[in-house]
Amino acid sequence: MNTDQPRKIFNEIQAHYDLIPSPKSRHADLDNLKEKFEQLQGLKDDLGHDQAYRILINGMSQVIAKLERFDDLSGKPKGTIWSNLSERGMNKVIPPIMKRKGQSLPLEWMDRWGNTCSINHGHWAAKNYSVMDALGYMFVMKMGGDSLPKGATPIFNDLFEIQQREIQLKKGVGNILPTGNRHSIRFTDDDFRDFTGFRMSSTQIMNLLLETSRVEFKLTFPVRLKSTGSKENTHRMNYYSRFFEMADEELNKKSNGVVLTRRYTICFNTLLGELFVNNLLAKFNDRIDIRFYLLPDSAQIFYRRALLHNNFGKIEFNLATIADYAGLNDSNPWNLATTVETNILEPLIEYGYIDSYEKIGDVPKSRKYIIRRSGPGIIGKSGDVVGSVKDVVGSVKDVVGSVKRNRC
Repeated sequence: MNTDQPRKIFNEIQAHYDLIPSPKSRHADLDNLKEKFEQLQGLKDDLGHDQAYRILINGMSQVIAKLERFDDLSGKPKGTIWSNLSERGMNKVIPPIMKRKGQSLPLEWMDRWGNTCSINHGHWAAKNYSVMDALGYMFVMKMGGDSLPKGATPIFNDLFEIQQREIQLKKGVGNILPTGNRHSIRFTDDDFRDFTGFRMSSTQIMNLLLETSRVEFKLTFPVRLKSTGSKENTHRMNYYSRFFEMADEELNKKSNGVVLTRRYTICFNTLLGELFVNNLLAKFNDRIDIRFYLLPDSAQIFYRRALLHNNFGKIEFNLATIADYAGLNDSNPWNLATTVETNILEPLIEYGYIDSYEKIGDVPKSRKYIIRRSGPGIIGKSGDVVGSVKDVVGSVKDVVGSVKRNRC
């Protein structure tokens, strides 16, 4: 190969790559890109010292890695993507509660109905929401006999039944992990990986499940009931409750004691757990693409809390509202705006969950964002802005006091 040939090949590959529309991970052909990448790697001896070469190698490798990860999460038949069912009440009312320096539990916040809510014995982040998606989908598949149930069959008839159940559980009735409980599931580490796409060891999975099971909430929780059909009702919880109780069995262990495989039993025998499965059976849920879990955590949380459970094609948000939904607390509005655009809005566009966004205002503190999206079920694609979203989480503050924790 003469001295000009490597540069000519590089320029052709660079031109091909530049012509791929952004975001490239949505528009590139994986096989074609891998072929070009192999050609590019063959030029390393001649161009490896060149900065432009290193930049192109890095950019192409990242796009290929994303496309291959998408393929890993693709379901069967080819071309379809695995989806979980995400329970709507959880996404609407549980804000992200991150670990922060100097923070003490329980923590309180005000919900949109003006009620004080609180969390104890843990924190809540993107992976905890994802755990509940996977557990919920496994539950509805079990209840449907390895398929999704056809009709809506909520557990509770009315709010009075929920109130009575809360009293029973507070007294200890049904607050034991029973064998053969109807509202329970069993699964292995491999099942969990299949439903989440998480590349985690057995110990990591167990720790994540245990962490999620220990968090306690006292909330106003939205529910659908037999007596009111698709109408959304709310139950204001009087006591702390967790989503589920769990037990695990070691199925395969190495000679040094490291557990390779576990089987888990999850029982939704708490008040919050029964409200959760009630809504799943009432079809008070939304489909969520498993590729969603590849998004940055703040993008996942914002989408869950602000967009997943509505079908408006055009919505306006203040910068502060987006930050509240996502659990961001940067006091510098310039940094906050950069974080929102880089870690939330741009990834949502790249992964195809929104079409675009428009910035209104030059000063970040008073900036607004108009988000546009389209697709099946989305309304108002070309209409006026729906309106500013004011249903925000509220600020979370430290409070003094302790609560008695429910136990298995």
